[in-house]
Amino acid sequence: MEERLLSINELSRYLNIPKSTLYKLSQKSEIPVCKIGKQLRYRKSSIDKWLSEKEAYKANPFRKRILLVDDDQMVLKTITKLLSAYGYVVEPAESGEEALEKVKRADFDLLITDIRMPGINGIETIKRIRELNAGSTRTGMPEIVITAFADTAIEEEARSIGITDYIYKPFATTDFIQAVEKKLEIY
Repeated sequence: MEERLLSINELSRYLNIPKSTLYKLSQKSEIPVCKIGKQLRYRKSSIDKWLSEKEAYKANPFRKRILLVDDDQMVLKTITKLLSAYGYVVEPAESGEEALEKVKRADFDLLITDIRMPGINGIETIKRIRELNAGSTRTGMPEIVITAFADTAIEEEARSIGITDYIYKPFATTDFIQAVEKKLEIY
């Protein structure tokens, strides 16, 4: 069965939201959108998931928000699904640049980032997010680094800036969840 794509007009009727609001949400990447040529389209299943997450957050606004950064979409989907099953609100980002944009718009309780990514790597992403938070009224957030590569130079750099949680992929689910819970407990 093919996934249904909605135009901005159809989505406006479906959500009972003005098109101008949807356009602004799309421009800010606050609603799941895909571009086909120059046209904005919305996957109905993604919109329904987005709505359910918004409703769950409204029902319990104290749920912890996690920013997950990895350039591998399969890793993003898998870890998002895992953390969501444990009751966390997960915001995925496919790059350090995207993560920085999301941090500018919202507060998060935890950052989980891959190290090796095109563009800004994980360590640089952490440094820039810390700078953003230091220049605002926001408090810092704890960080967990995940990687599939053993690189002592990068590990040393991570330790030198105070990163203590360095987890290698693939990891045991229980160990990963324990690390997440421990980090969120401390802060």
